[in-house]
Amino acid sequence: MNQKKEPFSDPRWNDTSKPKIIGYREIPPEEQVKYKEQLNNFLRKSGVIKKDYD
Repeated sequence: MNQKKEPFSDPRWNDTSKPKIIGYREIPPEEQVKYKEQLNNFLRKSGVIKKDYD
Protein backbone atom coordinates (compact mmCIF):
# COMPACT_ATOMS: atom_id res chain seq x y z
CA MET A 1 0.00 0.00 0.00
CA ASN A 2 1.12 3.50 -0.73
CA GLN A 3 0.89 5.71 2.33
CA LYS A 4 1.30 9.45 1.93
CA LYS A 5 4.05 10.91 4.08
CA GLU A 6 4.62 14.51 4.96
CA PRO A 7 7.22 16.28 2.80
CA PHE A 8 10.82 15.96 4.03
CA SER A 9 9.90 13.32 6.61
CA ASP A 10 12.63 10.93 5.45
CA PRO A 11 15.60 10.77 7.90
CA ARG A 12 18.09 11.92 5.25
CA TRP A 13 16.47 15.38 5.22
CA ASN A 14 16.69 15.70 8.97
CA ASP A 15 20.31 14.67 9.45
CA THR A 16 21.89 16.81 12.17
CA SER A 17 25.44 15.48 11.96
CA LYS A 18 28.27 18.00 11.70
CA PRO A 19 29.51 18.78 8.18
CA LYS A 20 32.97 17.64 7.08
CA ILE A 21 35.43 20.30 5.97
CA ILE A 22 37.37 19.20 2.91
CA GLY A 23 40.00 21.02 0.90
CA TYR A 24 40.70 23.80 3.41
CA ARG A 25 44.06 25.56 3.40
CA GLU A 26 45.39 28.79 4.87
CA ILE A 27 46.03 31.50 2.28
CA PRO A 28 49.26 33.41 2.96
CA PRO A 29 48.98 37.20 3.32
CA GLU A 30 50.90 37.88 0.09
CA GLU A 31 48.45 35.69 -1.86
CA GLN A 32 45.52 37.46 -0.18
CA VAL A 33 46.88 40.82 -1.40
CA LYS A 34 47.33 39.40 -4.93
CA TYR A 35 43.76 38.01 -5.03
CA LYS A 36 42.29 41.23 -3.63
CA GLU A 37 44.12 43.20 -6.33
CA GLN A 38 42.79 40.85 -9.03
CA LEU A 39 39.25 41.25 -7.67
CA ASN A 40 39.51 45.04 -7.58
CA ASN A 41 40.84 45.10 -11.17
CA PHE A 42 37.95 42.92 -12.33
CA LEU A 43 35.35 45.02 -10.50
CA ARG A 44 36.84 48.23 -11.94
CA LYS A 45 36.80 46.81 -15.50
CA SER A 46 33.19 45.67 -15.16
CA GLY A 47 32.14 49.07 -13.76
CA VAL A 48 31.08 47.91 -10.30
CA ILE A 49 33.54 50.18 -8.52
CA LYS A 50 34.97 53.47 -9.69
CA LYS A 51 37.64 54.08 -7.04
CA ASP A 52 40.38 51.86 -5.72
CA TYR A 53 39.03 50.44 -2.45
CA ASP A 54 41.11 48.31 -0.10
